[in-house]
Amino acid sequence: MWRSSTLSLKIKLDLYTSLIVSTAIYACETWKSTVSIRQKLDVFHQRNQRKILGVTWRDHMSNIEVLKRTGQRRLQDIVAERGLRMAGHIIRMPPGRPANRVMSWTPRGSGRKRGRPTKTWRSTFKEDLVDRGVDWNSVRAVATDRHR
Repeated sequence: MWRSSTLSLKIKLDLYTSLIVSTAIYACETWKSTVSIRQKLDVFHQRNQRKILGVTWRDHMSNIEVLKRTGQRRLQDIVAERGLRMAGHIIRMPPGRPANRVMSWTPRGSGRKRGRPTKTWRSTFKEDLVDRGVDWNSVRAVATDRHR
């Protein structure tokens, strides 16, 4: 379908966005964001866009140029935006709701285990906030500003 000359580039990109991308990032709001996952998402996205454009490795086109030609954004940016949007919904919930309590809940346990602490959704959420210049202590105040 991507090689078809009867379909315009716009139709191919609309099909790709509505069918492939939406399936690939289904429920991405709940994923923990690691470097490996972000790289795999972007490789998948770039490979498909290059197939749609008919660009091969011999053409020496940068990923930024491919994104400009297709008018798309990186998938890792879309996933991060959706995760932040969902976190904003959870933070704005009334304090008694279980989803809201989870944001500040720390399980009781026998202490820290050996090795690196496991990466959780909340820890990656905090990292995304730091990347955007938001302090964890002021996250509730920022969440009330829906535009931000």
